[in-house]
Amino acid sequence: MYQRDYLLNEARKMALLLAKLMGLKAEEKEEEYRQYFNEVLQDEYNHELDTLLQADTEKFKNLLLSANYSSEKLNALSQMLYVFAEPFKADEETAAILNKVLVIFDVLESEHHYESFDNLTKRNHIYGFFKNNYGRI
Repeated sequence: MYQRDYLLNEARKMALLLAKLMGLKAEEKEEEYRQYFNEVLQDEYNHELDTLLQADTEKFKNLLLSANYSSEKLNALSQMLYVFAEPFKADEETAAILNKVLVIFDVLESEHHYESFDNLTKRNHIYGFFKNNYGRI
């Protein structure tokens, strides 16, 4: 019972964080959005955006695996990064963020056996972005 309550509280907390981030982004409060985004990353994941973006794919995957995040927490991180990358611009920062989202999806699927239609749709959207802008999938 305790673990179920804990998981529900974590899910609610992540939903509220995502909602606030999306609200700030929609209101085009870029500086406040970036600041809050980094605060959430620091508080919830003990990392900053720049640190995550500078990690290559293998290092990022190892970081996720060693941190032993729950599937809910990983999914929330993928959603946060996906929203952060929107609107997708053909630049290095966006490509780096989207690559990290794909790594998280892979870890969710392989380590946690977690799949969702939302993540599959986002994965296909990311693949389309790379195909259209970089000629690769």
